[in-house]
Amino acid sequence: MTSGRGAPGVVVRALGVPIGIRAADGDVERLRRQWSRALTDQPPQAVVDLGPFDSHDDVSHDYAVTSRVTLAALEATAGQRINLHAGAVADEEGRTLTLIGASGAGKTTAVRLLARRLGYLSDETTSVDDALTVHPHPKPLSVITDPADPLVKQSLSPDDLGLRHPPATAYLHRIVVLHRGEEDSGLVPLTAAHAIGEMVAQTSSLVRLEHPVRRLADTIDACGGVWALHYREFEERVEELVQLLDMEAQPPPPRLHHPGRSDVAAHDRAWTRTPWLDAVEYDEELVLMVGDRVHVLAGLGLVLWLALETPGTTDELVSQVQALWGEHPDAARLVADALDLLTQEGAVQAPVGR
Repeated sequence: MTSGRGAPGVVVRALGVPIGIRAADGDVERLRRQWSRALTDQPPQAVVDLGPFDSHDDVSHDYAVTSRVTLAALEATAGQRINLHAGAVADEEGRTLTLIGASGAGKTTAVRLLARRLGYLSDETTSVDDALTVHPHPKPLSVITDPADPLVKQSLSPDDLGLRHPPATAYLHRIVVLHRGEEDSGLVPLTAAHAIGEMVAQTSSLVRLEHPVRRLADTIDACGGVWALHYREFEERVEELVQLLDMEAQPPPPRLHHPGRSDVAAHDRAWTRTPWLDAVEYDEELVLMVGDRVHVLAGLGLVLWLALETPGTTDELVSQVQALWGEHPDAARLVADALDLLTQEGAVQAPVGR
């Protein structure tokens, strides 16, 4: 990522981190225009260098620059903040609305439309510290400028696109997960457990945070919950999203924290939990993080995982389930099937030699 050659031709602030871009003389003016909202005189903390980039195409070159600047900023902040694959806009009070979504979910289009009313923070990455401060990433936006060639996206400055400026300080206020498709039901509140499950897939280096699941749960509570937006055309949903900033927050659900343990060993005769990184228990669901994967357990799976606070045999687990839910003629088979599924998902460990 870094190089010992001369000073970079462009330095930008990405997620609050000064990143140098080593560019050929003929590229500097164009890149400075694209990154107009992020230019800084600070010494760079990291420098990106495309080297002998195998393309004479400015479009591909500029997209590669943006990707590498973003990756450098994400690496510099890993383990310190929640970094989401999400666009973000803020009102004059700094209340930030973040739009989380996978590639193709429509983040850039959504942010462009919202940023006619609210200040542009990023169309790609939302970086949130433990005080809920959002660190801007006002990168160029990748925009289709020729409808006849929709596969080619130009890198355009937010100034060229006329996007509004955000306030000096912004803080996370509302969270929305984008679902673009045929369903057009608009905003729907998500349960906290399923919100975490969706958000984890759109994070960067989450596992490097202390208690990552609890950190997400705390953030969700502070932001009044999470909504999913099911939509076909975002332009029809702009007002709904702007109004969300003033909507009443969802009450935080009660929860318990199960800090991760790495010292859980497989047992000769009993079932045990798999070593886990972090877990948060809600009323009827548990969000369990094993490695970098998250599982949302409910029903019998939840009961069995909680029962395995201490190792247990299949017969002991069947007895505990029946003590909780009552006798059932198929209890042994149902518990055995659930244990097999939990084992396949990596949530529990079977007895050694089973």
